[in-house]
Amino acid sequence: MNPEGVPAAAASGWPALKRQWGKDAQLGLFIIGALLLFRLLLIGLFGDQVSDRATLTDYLAVLRVGARFDLSTAGTWLIPTVLASLLVLWLPIGRQLDGLRRLSGLLFVWLAIPAFGFDLVFFDEYGDQFNQHIFGLVHDDTRAILITIWKSYHPLPILSAIALLGWGSSWLLRRWLAFTPSLLLHPAPTGLLRRAVVGFAIFLGFAAVARGGTLWGEPIRVKHAFIAQDMFLNRAVINPFTALREAFEVKVNLERSGGLSTIWPSGDLHDALNLVAEGRPVNDIDGALARQATGTHHPPRHIFMILMESQDGWAVHPAWRQLGFSPQLAQLAQEGIYFPNMLPVASGTVGALHALVAGVPEMGLEVNYQLSSRTPYPTALAEQFRRLGYRTRFFYGGFLGWQRLDSYTQGQGYDEIYGGGRMGAGIQTNEWGIRDAAIYDYILSHLDDSVPSFNFILTTANHPPYDLDLKAEGFPISELPAPLEATKAETLKVLGHLWYADREVGRFVRSAHEQLTDALFAITGDHTTRLQIRFPGDNQFEQWAVPFILYGPEVLGGRQEMRATAGDHLDINPTLVELAAPAGFTYHAFGQDLLHKQSPSYGPGLEFIVSEGYIANQAQPDHPYRLPGNSALPSADPQLPQVIERYRAERALAWQRVRNGNTLQHE
Repeated sequence: MNPEGVPAAAASGWPALKRQWGKDAQLGLFIIGALLLFRLLLIGLFGDQVSDRATLTDYLAVLRVGARFDLSTAGTWLIPTVLASLLVLWLPIGRQLDGLRRLSGLLFVWLAIPAFGFDLVFFDEYGDQFNQHIFGLVHDDTRAILITIWKSYHPLPILSAIALLGWGSSWLLRRWLAFTPSLLLHPAPTGLLRRAVVGFAIFLGFAAVARGGTLWGEPIRVKHAFIAQDMFLNRAVINPFTALREAFEVKVNLERSGGLSTIWPSGDLHDALNLVAEGRPVNDIDGALARQATGTHHPPRHIFMILMESQDGWAVHPAWRQLGFSPQLAQLAQEGIYFPNMLPVASGTVGALHALVAGVPEMGLEVNYQLSSRTPYPTALAEQFRRLGYRTRFFYGGFLGWQRLDSYTQGQGYDEIYGGGRMGAGIQTNEWGIRDAAIYDYILSHLDDSVPSFNFILTTANHPPYDLDLKAEGFPISELPAPLEATKAETLKVLGHLWYADREVGRFVRSAHEQLTDALFAITGDHTTRLQIRFPGDNQFEQWAVPFILYGPEVLGGRQEMRATAGDHLDINPTLVELAAPAGFTYHAFGQDLLHKQSPSYGPGLEFIVSEGYIANQAQPDHPYRLPGNSALPSADPQLPQVIERYRAERALAWQRVRNGNTLQHE
């Protein structure tokens, strides 16, 4: 008898294989249990984000489908030991296999516990499990990110908890693997045929586990996670290992030459071209994107495209204006043309820059790192205005080495590029750059009315670590208003930075408008603050929407209106060009002029899509959510699948244009 009560004869042969596979099943149960506990912890910590739509059926579906993802993770993890155990049919290596299994289990523990902790922090920041934002550590300012994490999340207690949980889990794992259930001590089946059948059945069982509980059909995939009526619950279905695998797979697939199939599975770009060209006879991508300006009677002399860091759309929306977090933008919206139903094309700043600087949708490529970005894309906004005779300038409150902004913006048509290092010489900064006041003061001191200008401004203040002295700045709100429920203790501080950014942009617009002739201001946000505030109602618009405001009484002819027209960042570029270009001017754009967009209109973001009466997740187009102020639940839109397909076609053409140029041939 060995220490686990198994006869010594089990050292090799069928009884030994039965025992080894039984131990693999024990390790699998440990992994599945750990992943289930994490899912329950995630729901428990962030459960106040669950909307009123969620039912008991949704919770049960999350656990049921989540179990399939956990089975797949556990089955994948067991592959080495399950296959290695076959050797015990001929070799007495049971002890070595036990050691390999313990090592595999301990490796899981010391990967899983940190992954669980970091995934919770990630969810707290981004409202999702691991996704493409994790690659910010590669392409973003790593030092600034680490300093922000140190200031905002106090990692020492988190790391201490990880170490303690890791030690405790390791002890529990060893005890669990040392225990031998009585089932493993039962006599093994006799007869070669019977043993072969049973062994093959067990092997197929492991294979089914690795595929998420099925041997036939499609294995479990992330797309299967969208099974609840509530988006938070949908995000709790997968586990951190699945989320990481998906993020890396998508990243690798999109960056390599065959990445087009990730966006457009058929690979036939002629189909995508026909969708985007809408029946026009064109032979290449640029032809499908070509537009003819209708002409304007009063072109602006100066244009300011202001991309505000983390500017929430809800704070400007009439349903929430009375809370007072964006009073200046609310006033500008009342005095100009305001589009509330707007979505960002991506969930981060860089994706928004690609849409507004290069004029391309989010398609998973780091456009600013592509060789093709050294010269302007036909859709590049500054290049279009340079052709119209405007002086093009780019202002960024951070440091221009971030995301290669210096060379990227120069390659996309900007004649003059200013960063926080130049604009904020001698001025207090944090790791992300100078305060908004310093950016605007520098621009105001360098206004020149003698030459028409197009000016792009990217702000930085409304960003972690949120270190402004709000009391000194005069922030007037001392407690969170009653309608808002938030999961973060620092919500009011973050909203104070939103208020500060609003105050400064209002001051700048008023001052610049007084000093310049025929100035037009276009204002939007790169993304929301990701605060996971639990608003009353369906709560999806508030989590995703950004505002878009056009202000310029002379240029807009004094128009003051709020338009239900839905759009996204890609629609801003053609809107600005149409306001400035003479009739017949040829330009290129993926989006449409918001001032002449046909109804019903749509604004596809990276994950959601907004229309004039609802917002919906693209993975669940038949479950639309209400917009603020709408009491009736919207019905499913029969046109939505076609709209989503067209947007995928645009992303496919953009991927091809950036990677391979103006051709339908791809590697």
